[in-house]
Amino acid sequence: MVVSSFGGAYEETQKELAKQFAQEYNVEIEFVTLYSADALAKIRAEKGNPSIDVVQFSGGQESIAGKEDLIVPIDLNELSNGKDLYDAAKDPNGYAPAYAFSALGIIYNEEKISTPPTSWKDLWKDEYKGKVALVDISNSFGLQFLLAVAKMNGGGEHDIQPGLDAIRELLPNAAAVVKSTPEVGTLFAQEEAIIAAYDTGYAFTFRQQGQPIKFVTPQEGAIGTFINAQVVKGGNEELAKKFVDFLLRPGIQKQFAEKNGYAPTNRTVELSEELQAVMPYGEEAVGRLIRLNNDLVNENKAAWTEEWNKLISQ
Repeated sequence: MVVSSFGGAYEETQKELAKQFAQEYNVEIEFVTLYSADALAKIRAEKGNPSIDVVQFSGGQESIAGKEDLIVPIDLNELSNGKDLYDAAKDPNGYAPAYAFSALGIIYNEEKISTPPTSWKDLWKDEYKGKVALVDISNSFGLQFLLAVAKMNGGGEHDIQPGLDAIRELLPNAAAVVKSTPEVGTLFAQEEAIIAAYDTGYAFTFRQQGQPIKFVTPQEGAIGTFINAQVVKGGNEELAKKFVDFLLRPGIQKQFAEKNGYAPTNRTVELSEELQAVMPYGEEAVGRLIRLNNDLVNENKAAWTEEWNKLISQ
């Protein structure tokens, strides 16, 4: 069985946890590193004869994959862990549910910033001139931030312009515009940046690496990332469905949260208070996650990217 994953520590943890599945079902599992957009492109190119059985998405690509008949709908009643999921984990279009949550919020260097930020608006403060890591919208967290800023200024998926206008005002505060997680980590490690809009999971990873990074949910709410594993149509569908169910097991989700900092979607998982503090955990926090309209995002992303590129090249 072939499973796509996201590389780095994330994929290493999944490989480790998947050994249990491999043993239970007497199957060999091969992981291939593909970020969400690349994974979608691959299953699209291989439609009808896929080389991947389970595809993982974190940027809402499952809504496109579903429309293009590339993945298989999943009835939650067929999954042994389906009944224990938070409502927010359930896919609105009837595909596989999320097995992990993360949230876009504010990460900051606690040694350099004594008063924790509370709002997205704090990134525009004069005191952060040249100290903000601004993330390009080719990275899904950068795109989420642009949408959060648009929403804060009266726009959103239907009107991105208020977001672009606000980013123009933010540019003097940017240390650099970066595209990848390692680049964000480097800016923080070298103290070129001390604050950014980024993801809970990576805030956890940076902290594990010894960086003095803290995460805060802005008062405007956090944009949720609903990480899911989908059954690719025409692959080993029965086994793939069992793997999706495996990822929803409370024991597996607990270990994943402890090792990688991603919040469980199974409400029966119990975590330490220390972990609860750095992720959307529990009914209230999960209920506050903002789910973007992925159909609108996907329709408009190319046009937004054109406008964004014009803006940051000025």
